[in-house]
Amino acid sequence: MPDAHQIAAMATGTPITTKLAATVLASLALTACSATPQATPQATHPGAAVFAPPSQWQALSTTAMSITGDITLSDKRLTFTNGDFINLKLLEHNQQTGQTLFRVTTRTNPELLNGNRICGSAPVDYIVAQVSGDVPGQSDLQLMAYYYPEELRLHDLPLKDPNDIKRMMCALYTYVSPTE
Repeated sequence: MPDAHQIAAMATGTPITTKLAATVLASLALTACSATPQATPQATHPGAAVFAPPSQWQALSTTAMSITGDITLSDKRLTFTNGDFINLKLLEHNQQTGQTLFRVTTRTNPELLNGNRICGSAPVDYIVAQVSGDVPGQSDLQLMAYYYPEELRLHDLPLKDPNDIKRMMCALYTYVSPTE
């Protein structure tokens, strides 16, 4: 690192030698290489609640309107407009992406609106909720349901093999937060 005299010489506009310039550049390069890298945004594990109190969402997409209707989402339950629900376990939340991963703990596949089910005839394994924005009436929620028998994490998404019906996203629903 340059000493105080060298820094003063540089600050006053005094010409510097090639050796001094090389020393300053080398010092800067070493400082940059040894600096602690910025942490990449990681998914956080549940310690604090994400959907507490439960949040209400109005069906926006045609699919959501005809299958789930409006929903209520909490850290432990997804409740559909007809009152049926599935129990959830919050696994991960990534604040930067707005994604929250839930494991479905109820091995049921409730009948929803118009005789439909979340993803057809089989119960789903995971739900990913992705919220964008925080303005009532303008915030969107995408709810993605997955068949995936193994352990799933947010960093695994999107799933790589859409042709394997045991390891794929099987439904996508879009909602909007109600206006207040």
